[in-house]
Amino acid sequence: MCSFIRTFAECNKKLTNIFMRKITLWMMAAILTCSPVMFTSCSSVDNPTGGPTKEEKNPDRAVFEKILSERLAQAAQDVRFESAMTSTKSLTEFLKALDENALKDQISTFLVKVVAGGQMIEMKNLSAQDKKAVEKCLKERFNMTDEELAKVTSFIQLDAYKTLNKLHLTFENGKCTSSEDAEDFTVEIVKSATERSKFQIKFGAESENGLCIFPTRVGGSLPIALQLPKSFQVSLTTIKGDVMKGVIDLASLASSKYISIKSDDWTIGALLAATINGRDESIAARLTHGTDGKYDAEASIGINDKTVLAFVANGLKPEYTDEYIDSDELKQLREMGTFFAAGYEVVKALKGKSIDELSITLEEDLVISGKIDDVAKSLLALGHIRKLYGTQPGFEAVDAYTQELNKYVHFTVSQISSGIEAPGTLLTIKKGSHNEYQPGLALQFKGEKEPQSMYENLSEEDLANYNKVVDNLNELLKECTTLVETFSAKIKVIGEAFKL
Repeated sequence: MCSFIRTFAECNKKLTNIFMRKITLWMMAAILTCSPVMFTSCSSVDNPTGGPTKEEKNPDRAVFEKILSERLAQAAQDVRFESAMTSTKSLTEFLKALDENALKDQISTFLVKVVAGGQMIEMKNLSAQDKKAVEKCLKERFNMTDEELAKVTSFIQLDAYKTLNKLHLTFENGKCTSSEDAEDFTVEIVKSATERSKFQIKFGAESENGLCIFPTRVGGSLPIALQLPKSFQVSLTTIKGDVMKGVIDLASLASSKYISIKSDDWTIGALLAATINGRDESIAARLTHGTDGKYDAEASIGINDKTVLAFVANGLKPEYTDEYIDSDELKQLREMGTFFAAGYEVVKALKGKSIDELSITLEEDLVISGKIDDVAKSLLALGHIRKLYGTQPGFEAVDAYTQELNKYVHFTVSQISSGIEAPGTLLTIKKGSHNEYQPGLALQFKGEKEPQSMYENLSEEDLANYNKVVDNLNELLKECTTLVETFSAKIKVIGEAFKL
């Protein structure tokens, strides 16, 4: 029984680390690294290098700034994330209310369901293609030698649909009860006669078409294959109504349904949506791993059929060594605030040094695109700048880190509606509520001799709209971080309770 407890918890833990946690944290790190100026509010700006007067303004800059002003005004209205914030907070509250100690009382019943959904697969009965795929999975997942692999004659295959379908777990008054009266896998938390929350997963009965991974082994020897449908639906209902509905989809171009997380190509995508106060909002995310070992990720936020914010980070290849990941230099990120601690977890999980293609698109028009030569060094530079914030640092102290960012981060800013684009760089200028030195975005339009700060000609209204966008985005990212931390903490506590 203890072996099956470990099996199920490790399955969940592995899936969490591989998919949801990685994609969420990586996107945070990508956003932070790609556009350090996006997360700092602005007030007045002192530009020590000066700049063109309105009469001298480059015509491309004039057109660009006019349209930018219009986009900022629209973004200030769009980027409120009411539905996304409600969904994220509700899911966090649901997880916090989940009593893992009460779950232990029902673990035996739960394990019976797990075992009932299991199937013993004999290696000799597999097709040549599947056998080769399973052998590769076992070698890469458990570092098996050829001699150890030769001793594996069978493995257990757990089907998510057969294992979890119709299972209904109810948490109330410190107790957990289970039944099989649900249409789909259901976890319900009852706070009172009038207040209850319900999280559901609708697994499709796609046993033959699903994908299998090997998250763990029973007793350290018998492998476990977890079979997941290629698509399943999730939903969360609270006293506020349906605060979240979504679809999770899995795909792979591998020749077998048994896929290796390390070397096969695979994709996991999620589309979560909600409607609050008449606003239809959605968050879409996708993480892809290629046979070349590189990761591609994308995420977007949509409101009423319009993509308000979109992120793309392609070509992240694991290149950092374990020694560097564990170095005191890189571990400084964990002491630099929530986002940088998240960045450390991403770098640790993916070990990706460079990103071939990185972009942020606002209001389907303003695009910041480029590449990053060293993700960790860029995050460290940003983290050091963040630590200086509010201390009135001198120009030289901040500029050293600004130049460090310019060394590793390269980008261009373009405007789709006008067709205008300009190479970008970062300049150390005075800005923000503390009116102190910070990195600021500077562009060099065609015909200009040097880059000029983008902040110097923004009107007070533009600054106010910009600040609204930044503040709302920061709040959403903060809530996402809290959600990921809460989810990870629950998994850890459950694992420790079962002595994993």
